[in-house]
Amino acid sequence: MAAAAVTIKLTAILVTKNEAGRVRRCLESLRWADEIVVVDQSSDDGTVDICREFAAKVYVVEPKGYCEPDRPLAASKAKNDWVLYLDADEVVPPQLREEIRLLLSATPAHNSYYVPRKNIFLGKWIKGSGWYPGYVLRLFKKGYATFSEKIHTDLTPVGSPGYLKLPLEHYTCDNLKDYIRKSGRYSGILARQAYEKGERLDYKNCIWKLVLLPFAYAFQKFVLKRGFVDGFRGLVIAFLTMMTVFRMNVLLWKIQKAAQATAGKDG
Repeated sequence: MAAAAVTIKLTAILVTKNEAGRVRRCLESLRWADEIVVVDQSSDDGTVDICREFAAKVYVVEPKGYCEPDRPLAASKAKNDWVLYLDADEVVPPQLREEIRLLLSATPAHNSYYVPRKNIFLGKWIKGSGWYPGYVLRLFKKGYATFSEKIHTDLTPVGSPGYLKLPLEHYTCDNLKDYIRKSGRYSGILARQAYEKGERLDYKNCIWKLVLLPFAYAFQKFVLKRGFVDGFRGLVIAFLTMMTVFRMNVLLWKIQKAAQATAGKDG
């Protein structure tokens, strides 16, 4: 695909926290952007220095534990009307770059665009488990996407979105240890969010939440969403999904017990 002369300027935005091992690959794929904005959650591993090597505008904030709360801040710092959001473990391949450049060389038909995403897990592109095409809203004009602060939530389009054809690459993890550690951290955040929404674990629903629901998620991933096409990796994804749901509900129970104990003391 021939390169197109870009007439609409683009800002790429990221939210980071201790991503020194991955952010360089992401930023290398964004050199073509007119501006790069990074909101960093107080990294202590050199992430900020790497970002500044790429002439990125870096804003250091307090850590939140996950990126979603700081995505609106990153977008607000963009000087251009069109914004491309990426996570530090994602890469814009040359083919997608040229598709975006071609789109912005004229007046886009839509004000926001979903992008298909290739998830790379343990070195392999995962085609099952509901992971592909896994459309995510990443390219948008300011004011035409809304943000949620809940973990693992995508942007929501304002108005009718378009769809790009070529995929973003998402390197989910390089080894199982990293994935298990990430899963454990996310379980705690999901448990806190579930508690704040009013979810509770009791004798009426404990079998469902601790046994049946985790297995239902695993079955959905491996069978209904064809995780089996990826063999061992598909089985690992199903198992870790099951464990994440189980762990989240155990932590939900611990949070509600702690809250009840505190309420009892206060009473």
